[in-house]
Amino acid sequence: MSDDLARLRRWLRRAQPPRPQLLRALVAGFVATATNVALVVGAVALLVESARRPGLRAVAIVLVVIELFAFLRSPLRFSERVATHRLGYSAVTRWRRWLVLVVGRLNFSQWRTYASGDLLQRALDDTDQLQDLWLRFVVPFVDLVGVLVLGDVVVAVLPPHGRWWAYAINLLVVQVIGVLALSKLAQVEVARDREVRRARGLYRAQVVELSAVTPELRLLHRDDFAVARLTGAANLLERAETRLRRHRRASSVLVLVVGLVAVAGMAEHPRTSSLWLVVAALIGVASYDALSATRSSLIAAVEVSGGGERLEALEAAAPDAALAWPREGTLELKNVTIHEGARELVRDVSLSIEPGLHVALVGESGVGKSTLLRALAALDKPSAGTVTVGGTGLFEMRDEDLRRHLTYVVSEPGFTRGFVWDVLTLGRATSREPLHDLASLGMARERSSRFDDLSRGERTRVALVRSLVSEPDIYLLDEPTAGLGAEETARVLELFSSTGSTVIVATHDPLVMEWSDVTYELREGGLTLLTR
Repeated sequence: MSDDLARLRRWLRRAQPPRPQLLRALVAGFVATATNVALVVGAVALLVESARRPGLRAVAIVLVVIELFAFLRSPLRFSERVATHRLGYSAVTRWRRWLVLVVGRLNFSQWRTYASGDLLQRALDDTDQLQDLWLRFVVPFVDLVGVLVLGDVVVAVLPPHGRWWAYAINLLVVQVIGVLALSKLAQVEVARDREVRRARGLYRAQVVELSAVTPELRLLHRDDFAVARLTGAANLLERAETRLRRHRRASSVLVLVVGLVAVAGMAEHPRTSSLWLVVAALIGVASYDALSATRSSLIAAVEVSGGGERLEALEAAAPDAALAWPREGTLELKNVTIHEGARELVRDVSLSIEPGLHVALVGESGVGKSTLLRALAALDKPSAGTVTVGGTGLFEMRDEDLRRHLTYVVSEPGFTRGFVWDVLTLGRATSREPLHDLASLGMARERSSRFDDLSRGERTRVALVRSLVSEPDIYLLDEPTAGLGAEETARVLELFSSTGSTVIVATHDPLVMEWSDVTYELREGGLTLLTR
């Protein structure tokens, strides 16, 4: 439970608004809430007073005050909404920036894991939901507690003066017990909510998994297997949701009991006019409404806690590095082993690649060439061993330095639709001429023209030109000529020869092997030197 409270405090600190802005929201909320209570109490008190003392003159002052409350209620509530939404907008803006930075540092395996589950799909929704820490939890909770205390003070000073203190103190004690009990129940509710989220995630995963195999199971007359799997997950989810609903019903009953006790405390009251008895009773009844709203704010905190937990799982998965790219650019693998699931694709490989060398990496399809390239690109961490440049580990370098000096082009590139200049540069400044590079590969385009329906070979050439924009020291290319003819392949190789950079290419293309300075074959987890 302490971890959940600590998590809420962390998220509040991460987007703590300026104090003047927070103060405005709190004051606006307090005044608006107090005005609502005063309007209800004053309206009923006016009816009692007018019945006891007929005539307009007797109730004129009270009527004017109530009309002022009624007139001010809407602008006060509007002011409260504006102030609290400014807090929420400021918070969600900062949390969105944080999310982009964290997700941008995830490696390939983490992306693949989260993309198939509930976590990554809900990341953006979670950052939006976190603004409820201010809108539905902090500001309402503080304001409601303040209004409860104000009501107790009003009761204490009612005529005959000094005779209502006993009831006011009892009312305060009941309210404190109610707030503390609701807070304790909210801590337990966090665990119940976590059970529901886990069960819901399992159910969704079962639906996705079974949707792919159910047609085959049906052909084999074993669709009962799919039904049994899905029924088990559905039952688990239903039990978790039932426990959460029961817990929330218990908190509703607690609010009702505390409200009744608050009103029942008036059994012993001083001798006074019926007007002040009604005022005291209505303030006691207002405790029920305030505690109900407090319960709603705590439920919002529980829901936010779930979003914060998922986002912190992303944060824990993202590496944090601080070293700069080294001046010496020798790429080295030292005793590198890479597993993918239960398979060992690379086993205890050591290799040194000097700057400016062209290296071909060959092997049968599925042997692990792409996996090895991802490790060299620091998109996946090896199971064992290290990958360094100039003696500095890839995962120890600042991400902005690493991505500027080392680039990886996948075999099936994305982000190839849109205006030519935007697609090629992705907003980066460059001293190269991307349009000239593109034209040299047989794809002359204007800066403001568009890429739409490109073939695989065209998408690859666009991605290759895009990789040249930052003029990196190391290029990692995965099957860059698979969709190209001999003439187009020759143009690609000529273009990369002009860079003077290290180029490592996973390929089956004899032309690329002939162009390379050295060729290694990946087979059964080991690297074998073929040509030099």
